[in-house]
Amino acid sequence: MIYCIWYPSGGFGHFINAVLSLYGNNFVRPSNQLEFSKNGNSHNFNLVVPKYKQDCWEGFQFDPMVNYSVLIDNGINNETTNFLKVFPTSNIIKICYTDYSWPIVARTMIEKAMSSSINEQLPSWDSAAWAVREKHFLYLRDHELRLKWKPNNNSYNIFIDELLNYQTFYNKLSNFGIADFNTLWQQWFFANSKYIEPIILAKKIISAVHARENIDLTGYNDLWTQAVVYYFIWLEFEFEVPHNDYANWFTNTNDIVVMLDLA
Repeated sequence: MIYCIWYPSGGFGHFINAVLSLYGNNFVRPSNQLEFSKNGNSHNFNLVVPKYKQDCWEGFQFDPMVNYSVLIDNGINNETTNFLKVFPTSNIIKICYTDYSWPIVARTMIEKAMSSSINEQLPSWDSAAWAVREKHFLYLRDHELRLKWKPNNNSYNIFIDELLNYQTFYNKLSNFGIADFNTLWQQWFFANSKYIEPIILAKKIISAVHARENIDLTGYNDLWTQAVVYYFIWLEFEFEVPHNDYANWFTNTNDIVVMLDLA
């Protein structure tokens, strides 16, 4: 059986391909083990089958008695299904994201796919912290790709949100007779923590605001992380933090509660 892994930028397809190839039932095994690069990529992992890339396919001789995963790598801008002309009887695994996991993709597509950085791609009109934070927030809120890569009725959909918890992710792959891969998942999580941790913090802050629980925020000085929190506030409460009025980062979550109560 052929499993087409259809994915946006960010290394998620490569990681799921590696998990299936190493731990999936009756999948052809690669010749090396997975190691993560400094930016969290797993591109050094040997592919059992060549990629289907930019709507091009070089061909491969499949053994019908075993399972294969094929990476469908057309880039984040291309969700067309031309690959089905090549793999008409394959099972499709589509990697999706939600508004809440979009910040992970928004950063990985710059740092991994483009080999660039947030500061290079999103130069601010002002060097002040509040202006940089606003520029990052607007990128998260307004980028057209935020609304892409949604579930497909003809696919087995895996959300990036589901990768963030091992048991949830393991259960999602259980249809493929997957063996335990907790150690590999921990390595992936650690290698990609700079993309994931802002999401975890933002969720924690939103929960604290709902519960009126006061959490100290003075130690969170990274401007991208702060922008992700602003973005989560916008998602959850339909409220955009007045960037200049709140030029200084919040001292604690009670500051956010007061701000929202005054809105």
